[in-house]
Amino acid sequence: MATPSAPSSPPADEGFDSPAEISSGESSDLAADSDVEEYATSLMRLQLETSDSDYDSAGLETDTTSLNSGIVDYVYENGRRYHRYQEGTYPMPNDETEQDRLDLHHHIFTLLQRGKLFFAPIGPSPHRILDIGTGTGIWALDVAEAYPSASVLGTDLSPIQPQWVFSNCRFEIDDAEAPWTFPDGHFDFIHSRNLIHSIRDWPRLFSRMYAATRPGGWVEVVELQTDGVHSDDDTIPHTNPAVLGVFKLAHAALQKAGIEAPDGATLRRYAQEAGFVDVQLIALKQPFGPWPQDPQLKRAGAFFLMMADTVFEAYNLALLTRVMGMSTEEAKKMFEAGRREFFDKRIHMYNYLWHVVGRRPEEGEV
Repeated sequence: MATPSAPSSPPADEGFDSPAEISSGESSDLAADSDVEEYATSLMRLQLETSDSDYDSAGLETDTTSLNSGIVDYVYENGRRYHRYQEGTYPMPNDETEQDRLDLHHHIFTLLQRGKLFFAPIGPSPHRILDIGTGTGIWALDVAEAYPSASVLGTDLSPIQPQWVFSNCRFEIDDAEAPWTFPDGHFDFIHSRNLIHSIRDWPRLFSRMYAATRPGGWVEVVELQTDGVHSDDDTIPHTNPAVLGVFKLAHAALQKAGIEAPDGATLRRYAQEAGFVDVQLIALKQPFGPWPQDPQLKRAGAFFLMMADTVFEAYNLALLTRVMGMSTEEAKKMFEAGRREFFDKRIHMYNYLWHVVGRRPEEGEV
């Protein structure tokens, strides 16, 4: 795993500071951008060239359980490696290719969030923070470094986190859909991200988050849109759109597998129904390519192209072959058509990244 990135400054407590969304999607001439090159070189040790090569060169070659042979054993399928513990629960791989993609996606999220690790106003000195579905642990490590007062726990189905960590950060193998064993009101802040492909009962998850959060504490649930893509300038192909086709088919596979994959508004409602107050939905646009005029979003889009070769396979290969009965060759052919659309400078697509933020009320608070 890559070493943790330098943490952003702790968020201010004065409410929410939502970043501006992408501009209207007007065409950019993708002029030379040495800042993109410098950023990518220092952060990922990858070279982003300038001008039109922003497109051309952006490729990238709870029953808490102790580690045992059943945990560190893996399932191999379609040339990818998947978790063995609670096999099939989470349809995304956990091999080194996916770990690199997860770390890269973390940096994309941070760019979309204007350098913030989260939006919840948790204060300067939290004591206990939980990261559900921690993946490589990169978010948990960044938070542990930014908040030395906090004990940060990251949980995941896969033991892919680093062994060398900050003294206030630890990781455990855990299934978020199994019964939770945390004491009531244990955490000051609970964070989850990218669980939409594995959670079958979101109301239950929000209820468990509520019980495990202290009165006055915060939760933040971060998920990507799965059911479609958007364009503000109507540049998505009207005939046989490849990217939109993958999104629609994968979303249908999730539904068929009994996975709801809710949108941001539904996640916000689940948070409110669980009892959280001051619930806000923050919707950010994730650009598929460096077409935005905003420099920060242009970087995010350029980094997205770096994972264009693997992102469809990571999210959808197991779903389409296991659930929809497609062959590996059929699925990869569809993914390749979508990848070509990502690199088409005439197409300005994005999907939404949703942050649902809520607070458990204080005792006696109406």
